[in-house]
Amino acid sequence: MTYPEYRKDLQNIHESEVYGRAVFDTAAKLSLSQARKDKWLALRALEEQTLNRYLEYMGASGQTITEPFGQALKGRIEGAALALMPWRLAMTLVRRATGPFQQRFLRLKDHADGEDKKFFAYVYAHEKAIEAFADKELKKDPNSLTAVHALLEG
Repeated sequence: MTYPEYRKDLQNIHESEVYGRAVFDTAAKLSLSQARKDKWLALRALEEQTLNRYLEYMGASGQTITEPFGQALKGRIEGAALALMPWRLAMTLVRRATGPFQQRFLRLKDHADGEDKKFFAYVYAHEKAIEAFADKELKKDPNSLTAVHALLEG
């Protein structure tokens, strides 16, 4: 698969998952509410699962893995901020943050075929699940983690 942004989009998966895992892990550690801590941990588990699938994909396809410099630190800083701010603001920021990632992951999915398409469809679905979580949290939907749990169980 080749298109002008391919390598950058592929690397963005790695950056996104390392960053997201650090964000959600830090937010969970600093959250005072057990319910919120559990939600952050579910998001962290999804990021961890997606990171592992990415690393497996890269290894199976023989592609070079480049560690994303600074993403974990950036994620820890932003995760601390999310844990301390009002929930509604945190969810608004989480929702907005998914947009740029969705664009890149959809581009990967749209250019892929066969098994590659399945993998990139999963990567895109994981970002949509995070967006759905934040949307439902903003609406106070008690089933906000449905899409996240479906990917974790699937």
